[in-house]
Amino acid sequence: MNTKITVPKLADTIFRDIHDHGGEVYLVGGFVRDHIMKRESKDIDVEIYHLSYRDLTDILSSYGAVLTFGESFAVTHLSTLPNVEFALPRKEKKTGNRHQDFDIIVEPDLPLEQASSRRDFTCNALMYDYFNETIKDFHGGIEDIKNGILEIVDSHTFIEDPLRILRAASFISRLEFKASHKTLALCREMVKDYMLEELSLERINEEYDKILMSSRPSLGFAFLKDINALPDYLKNLIGCYQRPDYHPEGDVWNHTMLVIDIAALVKSKAADPLGFMWGSLLHDIGKPAVTDQEGHAYRHAEVGADIFNHDVKLILSKRRRLYVRTLIYYHMRLIQLFNGHSRPIKYKKLLKHIENKCPLNDLILITKCDKLGRGYLSYKGILDFELYMSLMKVHYGDKAEKPIIGGADLINSGFTDHHLYKKLIHDAYNYQLSGMRKETILRRLEKDVKKSY
Repeated sequence: MNTKITVPKLADTIFRDIHDHGGEVYLVGGFVRDHIMKRESKDIDVEIYHLSYRDLTDILSSYGAVLTFGESFAVTHLSTLPNVEFALPRKEKKTGNRHQDFDIIVEPDLPLEQASSRRDFTCNALMYDYFNETIKDFHGGIEDIKNGILEIVDSHTFIEDPLRILRAASFISRLEFKASHKTLALCREMVKDYMLEELSLERINEEYDKILMSSRPSLGFAFLKDINALPDYLKNLIGCYQRPDYHPEGDVWNHTMLVIDIAALVKSKAADPLGFMWGSLLHDIGKPAVTDQEGHAYRHAEVGADIFNHDVKLILSKRRRLYVRTLIYYHMRLIQLFNGHSRPIKYKKLLKHIENKCPLNDLILITKCDKLGRGYLSYKGILDFELYMSLMKVHYGDKAEKPIIGGADLINSGFTDHHLYKKLIHDAYNYQLSGMRKETILRRLEKDVKKSY
C-alpha cells in the first residue's frame, strides 16, 4: 500500500542520515495505525534495520543528547525529539512470570515479517517503509482496521505478556473496535489460567487509566466483563437490581456503563479528569452490599466509600484516592439537597466536608452524569438542578466559610478546659453557618459548657 506519511523536519533529516549510513527506516505500530485511521498521533515508533546499536547511537548523537536507558532492549531516545523512539528489531523469549523476565535478542537483519510478528494486534503490526513510502502489512492489519476488529497477531507470542489482555480492553475503548472471536477466546483462557495475577498493580493501573481516559470506556469494561476479568467490586454490579421507575436502564452495571461514557464527554471540565473518571466508574460500588428486594439502596454512597478504601488498590496516588473517595461518598448529597429543599446550612456544611478534597464543580458534574445515566429519565430535572446550584453558589459561594472562632478566641473568652476545645470549635463553626455572629457564638458556647456540668 502506497501512502505518504510526514514527520517533523528534524526526524526526516535524521532518517536520511541513517539511510546514508546503510540503515533502513520503518515507522511502526500505533503511529501507522493512526495515520490510516486519520487519528492524531504524537508518538512515533521507529525501527532501524541493518545497523548496530552503537552505529545508531553514534548517528543520533550528532543531533542531541542520546538517552540510552533502554539499551538492553536496543531502544533509545533523542533529547531533541522527545516523542520519537528509535529501536532495533529484536526477538523476545519469556523466561519467567515477571514482565522483566525476557531474553532479548537484538537482530538488526531480522526479516520484516518475523519482526512484525512479535506485535500484539494486527492493527499495531503495520510497518511503513519511509523511503519507499509503502506500508508492509503481513497480518491483515489494514483490513482489520477497516472492519473495526481487534485481532491477535500470534497466539504463542501474545500469551507471553498477560498485560496484553488489558491492552486489548484499552485499544477497544480508544479505537472503538470489537474483539475478534480469536482475541476473545484467547484472553478468556489466559484469565482462566490466572495469568493476570502475574501483573503488578502499577501495570494494571496504567491500562485501566487508559481505558477510563478513552472516548468509550464502556467498550473496554464490557470486554473485561466478557472474558471474566473484572475485579469483584465491579463484577458485583452485574445483576444488581434497581427499581425500573428510577432506573429504566436496568441493573447497576448498565447504569455505570452509561455514566462513564457520559463522563468521558465532560471529563476535561473536572479538576482531575482521570480521578473524575475513576469516581464515575466507582460511584455505585456500594449498591450490591445494601440493595434490598425492592431495589432501595440506602447509604450506598457511604458503604461504597468504605469498599473503595478496602478493596480498590489500583489507584496509587494518595491525593487522587482522597478525591475519588470524596466523589463516591458525596455523589448523592447535592441531589438530596435539591430534592429535599434543604436549608442553606446543609449546603454550607457540605462545602466544609469537601474542602481540599474535591471542588464543588466536580461534585456537580458527577451528579449530572449520574442523573443522565438513567435512560429516558435522563433529562428530567437537570435544568432545575442546574438552576438550584447556580443560585446556591451565588448566595453562599462554592467554597467553605473560614472559621471566625479559633483557639485564641476561646482562651481570651475564659474557656479553661483545653479538652473541650475541639468540640467547641466544631460547635462554633456550626453556629457560624447558621448565621450567628462572633459575640453571639461565644455567649452560646458559654451556655453550652455550663449546661454540660
